[in-house]
Amino acid sequence: MQRDGIYKTSDIYITAWLLLKGLQLAGIDRCDSRRCQFIFIDRSDRRQLVNEFQCGSATGNVVDFVFYMRRAKRLLYSREV
Repeated sequence: MQRDGIYKTSDIYITAWLLLKGLQLAGIDRCDSRRCQFIFIDRSDRRQLVNEFQCGSATGNVVDFVFYMRRAKRLLYSREV
């Protein structure tokens, strides 16, 4: 979801990918008790990055992706952001 310079996703894998690619995490929306949304400051290349990930054409360091996946999980279960 895109709105007013922000991008929201509840997909933790896309979250890890966007973190890896340097998008800035602005916060986590925990309003729904069943699903949280990661909130990013939107960037002009965000749509292309998400598309690459969803189409399977994303390339990058797997070790770095695992690092950001773990970071996203930590953020999800903590109150850091």
